[in-house]
Amino acid sequence: MPVRAWPVPAVAATVPASAATVPSAVRSAPAETGRKLLSEVSTMDLMMPIEEPDLDIASRDSLWSQVGKAAGVDPLLLYSVALVESKALYPDGKVAPTPWLFRVNDHLVRGKRHDVQLAMAAASQFGSAVQDVGIMQVYYPMHRDAVRDPLTLLNPRTNITVAAKILREGMRRTHDRVLGVGYYHSHTPSLARDYGSAVLTVYQRLQAIHRTARHGRAVAR
Repeated sequence: MPVRAWPVPAVAATVPASAATVPSAVRSAPAETGRKLLSEVSTMDLMMPIEEPDLDIASRDSLWSQVGKAAGVDPLLLYSVALVESKALYPDGKVAPTPWLFRVNDHLVRGKRHDVQLAMAAASQFGSAVQDVGIMQVYYPMHRDAVRDPLTLLNPRTNITVAAKILREGMRRTHDRVLGVGYYHSHTPSLARDYGSAVLTVYQRLQAIHRTARHGRAVAR
């Protein structure tokens, strides 16, 4: 089921260039290699089923709302971080975060769910350096204590839950909101400030869309 989202045409230019249209194939380990490898390590449960959560930010029961409320983080702010980290253009013309991507050895792998799962399973078994994972691009090397295997972070619920904790802790470190949000990405002040500014620009645009839609008025373009 495709991920639905509020249209964000005015935001697209503010999001870093790491995001791109989701291709139909993964640019990483061949699927045949992954399948052969998985048949040999099936007892490790690397291909655990992943739920299909509600990722529509407009939904009252969305995963953003569930996790945000539990973590004490604005769901719309979580969604804004996800757009900066993993936005993709879907066939219906909408822009939304995608769960199916990860970075390994500084190479971004993204594509369809099954292909990305296979590629990560192969990368894990070959001892490759899995880095940023999933819809919130959680940096696995720094958060190994949160999950037993990087593949677990492809689960959107797990990924957003870990990300919410990181974001909340960063925002508690300072009264400067831009820096606090930016600490999600880096603790180098200049990098944090640039990142925080990008996220909050997206957030403010989404707030305007959210408020307008809630009151039943046409969204200004």
